[in-house]
Parts: sequence; C-alpha cells; structure tokens
Amino acid sequence: MMYAASCKRVSVVIAALVVYPGVTLADEKGLIWNPVKNSDRSYTARIGAKLPTDTPIRAGLEMGMNATKGGAIVDSPVRLWGSLTLLSENLPGVSMARDIGVLMNALTGSGSITMTSTQKRIVTTELDVETNRNVTMRYDGSAQQWSGVNVSQSLRLTRSETGTSFVLQANSRDTFSEFSSDVAVEQRLGDHITLTGTLKQGYEDRFRPGISARYSIRW
Repeated sequence: MMYAASCKRVSVVIAALVVYPGVTLADEKGLIWNPVKNSDRSYTARIGAKLPTDTPIRAGLEMGMNATKGGAIVDSPVRLWGSLTLLSENLPGVSMARDIGVLMNALTGSGSITMTSTQKRIVTTELDVETNRNVTMRYDGSAQQWSGVNVSQSLRLTRSETGTSFVLQANSRDTFSEFSSDVAVEQRLGDHITLTGTLKQGYEDRFRPGISARYSIRW
C-alpha cells in the first residue's frame, strides 16, 4: 500500500513537470540538472523544473548511488524533491534569501523538510560577511512519525581582494541532543579551485584537522 502511494506521488510530480505550459526541453531556464559528488563513493543527480507560478517553486526527482570501497553498489535511492522561495532580495550591499525544501524517499515515504535562511552583506570594500541557518525536520515513513530536528549555523568572513575566507560552523542533531563545530580557512585558487584547511570537533568530542581541495564548475 505504501509503495503504491509513493509511486502515485512520483507520477503526480512527473505529470506536473510535463503538463505545465512553458516548461519544455527547449526552455533551458526552466530546466534543472544538478549532478553532485557527495564523496568518493556517493553521487546524486537532481533533475526537475521551475514551475510557471508567481511564487518560485521548483520540483523534480533526485537519483543517487552509494557504493562500498570495493565498488559494489549498496544503495540507489530515488527521492522526490521540491523547493519554495519565500524571500529573495538583492539590495545595494546586501542580499537575503529564505527557502523551504522538501525531500521524500519515493519508496519508503521517509523524508525531511528544511528551512534555509541566508544573508550576504558587504561590510567594507575589502570584507564580505555571509550568514547561513538551516533547520531540518525528519520524518520516518516506517514509523509514520517525526523523528528529530537538525540545526546548523555558519558565519563566513571573506576578504574579496584575495579570495580568503574564515568560516565558523556549529551543528546540532537529534533535537539538540548532540553538537559539533567546525573552523575552516578557505583560499580560492582561480575560478574553480578552492583549498580548505579545517579543524573539526565531531559529535564524539574529538578534534580532527584536515586539508582538502575542491573543484567545481557550473553550466
């Protein structure tokens, strides 16, 4: 019964993306295609479209692949996703955004609702400040109940001339029963490469230093 209901939801979303006028393969601005490498053994690809409504609404499907170190695939989740923009303002020296995102496993019915708030501000000609807050409420489809709340907040100070950022982040999970924190220094190397040094205090109260490099490109 649950599987049939989930499949019905998938069909409704797909039908909405196909039937709504103005969202066609030729309309590149209305289409969404976002592949993401989550880790060395985890990938997701989000596809969908922006619906032709007055309030910015986007929806579609997210397909993933998780593998072991040996390369064996252990999970291939398929999820429904949707997002609603509540606020999007770009003023001189400051930009603000608030969004609500929904993610639901198409087979199990488990999912989450995430509320995101972002503010970017030019403090001086050399210093930019960015704050982010995310609140996620999780739903357990098998138990048919809400299973917890995760909260994360971050502060980013960026020197625009050099592309150097200092980042502070705090996280809580399982309805504030556990906490973690991160301190990071990021350095942009060109337009697509970022070098990051981090010091993390995990949920197990252990400090872990790390260095990583990230390459990103958008099209």
